Amino acid sequence: MTEATAIASFRRVSPAILASARMAMANDIPDTSKSEISLLLKKAAPILGIDGTTYHVLDILLGLSRGDDWKGAGRPIVAISNAKLAEYTLRSERTVTRCLRRIVEAGIAAYRDSPTGRRFVYRDNDGMVASGFGLDFTPARVRLAEIKESVDNYQRELKASQDARRAVTRFSRAIIDACEAFPEKADSWRCAAQAIMEMTVSRAEQASRLESLHSEVLEYAESRFDQHNMSCAGDIGVTSIINTTPKNLSDSNERTRSHERDIKKTDDGSAAEMAYENKPEAAVGDTQSRPRQAEKTVGDIQGAVLAAVPVGLLQVGCRAAQECVSVEFDGWSDVVGAAEMMRRMIGLSEAAWADGVGRVGRYAASAILATVLEKSLRDPELIAKPGGYFRAMVDRAVDGSLHLSKSLYGLAESGMNTRNG
Repeated sequence: MTEATAIASFRRVSPAILASARMAMANDIPDTSKSEISLLLKKAAPILGIDGTTYHVLDILLGLSRGDDWKGAGRPIVAISNAKLAEYTLRSERTVTRCLRRIVEAGIAAYRDSPTGRRFVYRDNDGMVASGFGLDFTPARVRLAEIKESVDNYQRELKASQDARRAVTRFSRAIIDACEAFPEKADSWRCAAQAIMEMTVSRAEQASRLESLHSEVLEYAESRFDQHNMSCAGDIGVTSIINTTPKNLSDSNERTRSHERDIKKTDDGSAAEMAYENKPEAAVGDTQSRPRQAEKTVGDIQGAVLAAVPVGLLQVGCRAAQECVSVEFDGWSDVVGAAEMMRRMIGLSEAAWADGVGRVGRYAASAILATVLEKSLRDPELIAKPGGYFRAMVDRAVDGSLHLSKSLYGLAESGMNTRNG
């Protein structure tokens, strides 16, 4: 039988709200589980435009739904007042009302209003919903396959964007190295690379154009090497000796810069953080060997936070976070690359994230972010405000009282016990 969905007359009805109401009246509804749909909707949050307090409200609503309502003829209706949601989220009731409207207009829930405006659910002896009024998540069940496909496409695009960004860095560095090896072509290659970087095109297009330029550079280098070999064809027992040691330290530093820093001559403070890409412990040792300063730098704080946090510990301790963002933490670049997705998952604002990076460094901030996401996924009720929890951990890192390794060891141990049990 078709379920009727009533919308109160006091609501300002939009086409998106009507579309959600129509989906809530569907009969053929695929089965799913509470854990599956919760994880899927959290992954789809960036696509649906759900973040901040709206994400927090969605997390609470999903947590209050019953697992059996997501199967068979069940209707996942959640009955909770705006006042109670405002108490849980520490926001005003008007803010909660706007958040609920965004969730409904996103097409994953529908209003099921009672004549009096109250929200309640009556169940029969079998535990099925006999009569219920509140937020109906039947549209999320109806759109299950569609949302899965959207999430897969989004993650593919995100991965392609990350690969393109790495390719831009790789090819630009190779071109700059070639400029130093062949000074006669340096000006033309630099100008061509700068023109590509200033184009208003996608990262993938930039990577493709830089790859073509890099191919031209390699062809020129091969022709020069061929000429050199032909000129030395009559020589006997001559061994070419190339001095790979730079004349001074400044030459070495200039040669290994990224393309953007070589061309634009800017420095965003990320050079010190790149030391953690392969082995953060080495940077930590350097930090500890320096004399104590009156005011710690970002590099000092980052080194202290990651002193006992190898990337392998993050990989073992943050299994749920890796599954949620579909990224394996095999290296620090993977952790940093997933930071944007993790930020959206916990509803952290861009300003708060930028502040955290500026205070403790990108690698330490990413490790803290992964830890917060892992804790919120394992026990959503333990952390009421993940964004505030992140900021508090950053404050403790600056004060020197954060022991991130202990938290990660505890997460790793509890995760192993859960799997063994």
